[in-house]
Amino acid sequence: MIPKKNFKKIIGSKYVIDDPQQLQDYASDNSYVSSRRPELVVRPRKSEEIQEIVKLARQKNLKLVPVSSGPPRFRGDTVPATDGAVVVDLSRMNRINWINRRNRVAVVEPGVTFDQLQQELDKVGLRSMFPLLPRGNKSVVGAFMEREPFTVPKYAWDLGDPVASSELVLGDGYCMRTGGGAGPGKTLEDQRKVGGAQKSPLSPLTMDVRRIAQGSQGSYAICTWLSLRCELLPELEKVFFVGAENLDKLIEISYRLMYLRLPDEMYILNSLNFACLLEKNPSRISALQEKLPPWILVTSIGGYGELPAEQFNYKNADVQKEVEKWGMSLEEKIGGIRGSFYRDKVLRKTSEDPYWKTRFKGDCREVFFLTSLSRTPEFIETAQQAAYENGHDPASIGVYLQLVMQGTGCHCEFDLYTSLAKAPGMEGFFNDLSQRIFNLGGYYSRPYGVWSELVYPYSDTFVKYARGLKDIFDPGNVMNPGKLCFKEN
Repeated sequence: MIPKKNFKKIIGSKYVIDDPQQLQDYASDNSYVSSRRPELVVRPRKSEEIQEIVKLARQKNLKLVPVSSGPPRFRGDTVPATDGAVVVDLSRMNRINWINRRNRVAVVEPGVTFDQLQQELDKVGLRSMFPLLPRGNKSVVGAFMEREPFTVPKYAWDLGDPVASSELVLGDGYCMRTGGGAGPGKTLEDQRKVGGAQKSPLSPLTMDVRRIAQGSQGSYAICTWLSLRCELLPELEKVFFVGAENLDKLIEISYRLMYLRLPDEMYILNSLNFACLLEKNPSRISALQEKLPPWILVTSIGGYGELPAEQFNYKNADVQKEVEKWGMSLEEKIGGIRGSFYRDKVLRKTSEDPYWKTRFKGDCREVFFLTSLSRTPEFIETAQQAAYENGHDPASIGVYLQLVMQGTGCHCEFDLYTSLAKAPGMEGFFNDLSQRIFNLGGYYSRPYGVWSELVYPYSDTFVKYARGLKDIFDPGNVMNPGKLCFKEN
């Protein structure tokens, strides 16, 4: 029996939700994780309330599922894996606690969206790192706690970037700060008085608990704020395109530009994903796709700081020269789309409704993993072959390739577009493609749903220590049980 009155004492009756229709909104998402309705949804406002909620959950043997972003969701990590779960919806915690231009850092709560953050950063000439056109209700904390890649790879030094410090409420109810936020000083304000900026990822402890919590799908802790590294907002900025019939030259160009660290935005899209980003109507998406080359390298060049014009000009000249070495050209327009239009629609923007991944056919199922950019043609061929053999149109697969960690790895994403009616029937194709990618060496660094069943049987040592850490940080097994390698708990 869920003690509703106890939750109401903690956060107020208005923010304890037991309406069946509202609960159903959290019961499933656009993934193949089994549907299960939570027993209750609670919406706290501050860290102290979350601590009390976690302590109550331990006392009453309740299971908590943290959620910070709005629908549509795609990965199954916020769908309860056990009956009688309580969803902790963090969307009310939407304060930007601090922005500091000198140190290029922002401290945000989990309900803060990318639009909300960038609007405030614009005022001081800073920019946040953005995933590729996120949903308007996508949580900044949710995105980066799950290590989503962002589109400016020269600032991606580590898979955990751009996160610096954090505050985590662990499964035992204890509140822990990591990185520069851990001290010295009792409060963040005390630290700032002596020049602290919560930007350093290094904690007083040699163990970085933030790294354990990141990518854990809420299995260890609930994050109440993150400090994020930001960068200067370009004063001059242009978007350029390089179109190609195949990936070979675009891969080599990407590696070279990454080595030189000249562009800001840089990623590769196939024509379908490019069109979905810019058009809302399916017929207009198809019409734009017909005008485009099969593969497009998108890149931007910016000028900022002391001499923005001079910086922009030398970068522009050098990038042009590097692209021309491969017999390609850097274009300001492709398929009738100008770089200025693309910049205004996509760069540091969130998706207008409908979300861009649901525009083409109404639904989308994502398959993404890490590999090297040089190996992506193998995986693309595998995806097309799997689609053909499973009766899915290979032309309905969107592709997004994003360099990470200074180009040493690549986020390879296949967006399987389908209709809402046909999506359930695609589960066999989704599972088959996931297995083929795993067999080929694709690395599921964020093992949602069925991917965890592929990864963990081959990871005995990791599983052993992950479970040991679970016992330490969440001794009552209240934090989103059933995810990752904790399915038998």
